[in-house]
Amino acid sequence: MPHNASLRDIALHSKQYAMVALGGLGLTGGRAPSGPLQAQIGICDPCNHECVFCWDHPPAARHNADTEDRFGSERAGVMPLATFEGIVDDLHRLGTRRIDLIGRGEPLLNKSALEMIRYAKGRGFQVLLCSNASKLSERIAQGMVDAGLDRMNVSLNAGTPENYPNIHVTETPENYRQVKQNLRRLADLKAAARSSEPFVSLSFVITSKNYFEIGSMVEVAGEVGAEEAAFVHTTLHAGTPDLALTPEQYRELMASIPAAHSRAAVLGVQTNLDTFAGTVPTYLKDELVGPAVVPCYVGWYFTVVLGNGSVMPCCQCAEPLGTVSEDRRFTDVWASADYAAFRKAAKRLPQQSERLQSCECDRCQLRPRNIAIHNFLHPLNPIDGGEAVQTFTPKDVLKKLQGQHGPRSA
Repeated sequence: MPHNASLRDIALHSKQYAMVALGGLGLTGGRAPSGPLQAQIGICDPCNHECVFCWDHPPAARHNADTEDRFGSERAGVMPLATFEGIVDDLHRLGTRRIDLIGRGEPLLNKSALEMIRYAKGRGFQVLLCSNASKLSERIAQGMVDAGLDRMNVSLNAGTPENYPNIHVTETPENYRQVKQNLRRLADLKAAARSSEPFVSLSFVITSKNYFEIGSMVEVAGEVGAEEAAFVHTTLHAGTPDLALTPEQYRELMASIPAAHSRAAVLGVQTNLDTFAGTVPTYLKDELVGPAVVPCYVGWYFTVVLGNGSVMPCCQCAEPLGTVSEDRRFTDVWASADYAAFRKAAKRLPQQSERLQSCECDRCQLRPRNIAIHNFLHPLNPIDGGEAVQTFTPKDVLKKLQGQHGPRSA
């Protein structure tokens, strides 16, 4: 959606928020009366990096039951352009206007990535791309600027070249420097075109291997001309218990945030440090405010489609609710009885259900948002979620309606 949204755009999104509320209140029997507010389309399931925290492409030593069968009933795939166009057309009819090209792999490995960006932009979508930027050539960078890509989130995860291989274990310090060069070139191309797009955010998943680099991460954002440095706590699985911060490391991390915040202000780099500081890692149970598992409303406002066509209700589920194919459109899956059953089961959390067996609901990164939605819909029965919930306010909603670039989660 353009930055200066028209009244028609705002009316459309206001209607969608109203439809999400109706579903969340249980007035639709699990049916979604409109499309998702946000759709993640993973145009490429394979990845050229192996990161220590990744569930989908972990280093061999970290493979475990949690990281198996993450691609549904189909093999990991690369989405054809025609399939992508069909999904985009369906989402447009359903009222969705934001697409994130984020999946379980590296989207720039899809040779049609630029064409996909152009197609979605031509249909009036706000488009975000999440990449490790290793394949961000000059041609691709120029194409992104020309197409008007709204936002690019770069999964960098280290503040120094030396630490990069400890997290992206297939890479070298020189690869880190190359990524920085790729990003600097993108910033220069934007400047030459007198364009503010794409808005570039460097994403850092914080673990025991990099929590001490917050300041360096902010510096890197300034060096490459990125507009934002965004931070998120890692989500643990059976292969990554060593990535959790100890209570002492967590306190050290929190103590380093004010200096990083001040440095970011000097550099003119936006951050989500306020939100990050108020969001306790779900694995630090003693620090968590409120219940670990809360009612979930993701089925009404969000969806994930993988490169092989598998439709997942969220990023932390491994069992698809259907598959987009030549014989079945996204609209069919979105309106299916299986999707409705998922919505109803998720809304009843923390009550357990077979529908949620493949979902890591006890480690949910959307927990603050779900608490905020629940408290909005049920003001007489609120959930105390701590400071993080306060970041999801009516002001935040208005920013999303207007398509503004503000600090967002990684």
